[in-house]
Amino acid sequence: MRRYPYLLPVLAMALGVLGVALALSLSRRFELVTHCRVFIDGCISISAAGRREPAVFVFRATIIPMATLLMVIWWLNVRWLRELGVRSFVIGPALYLFGIFSPALLIVYIALIGAPGEPAHAIRQFAITSYFPAALVAKIVLSLVLLARRPLVINRQLPWAMLLIAIAVLMLAIASVVLEIVLDDPSRAHHLMQWHGTSAYAVWYLLLGLAWFSAAGRQAQSS
Repeated sequence: MRRYPYLLPVLAMALGVLGVALALSLSRRFELVTHCRVFIDGCISISAAGRREPAVFVFRATIIPMATLLMVIWWLNVRWLRELGVRSFVIGPALYLFGIFSPALLIVYIALIGAPGEPAHAIRQFAITSYFPAALVAKIVLSLVLLARRPLVINRQLPWAMLLIAIAVLMLAIASVVLEIVLDDPSRAHHLMQWHGTSAYAVWYLLLGLAWFSAAGRQAQSS
């Protein structure tokens, strides 16, 4: 089994964290957003942190490369599963569809963020509302497959952790829909869920990198 570039998911997440942090810092410096503790107060969304100039330039320069790396990562995931003996006619196409399609949606959203006009707004809304469910489906499918194949991974807790994170984000998404119905102004709750859910997404990819590393190490020990 070839050793997959386990630092690639780390690099992708580092780009994402750096981009959001720099965009938020710039937006605060130029007083484009409210100053608050975003993970506690939920005063703004992630997109609001990088929606206006000059923050939007940093946002695009980091998040678009991150999403491109995610497309490569999901392509590698399918190859990796084949090497682990997963030959399903459903799993591979599903991961290609949802895993590669979801970062492409994120690229569309980031490319149009801050663009004026109703058509751009409609495309952004479609892209971002489709991105999270598509990415979530890919994460749950891959986590379940790894759980079934966990003897091939040194740390057997990894697939469980990946699955639990994906389920937790799913619960946040369901709660977001419920709050939209029951609250007069669910914006603060939505913002908090977005910050925490996106952070959980980042942790999931870090665990994926660890799974790549662990599987290659297990294979080296057995050969």
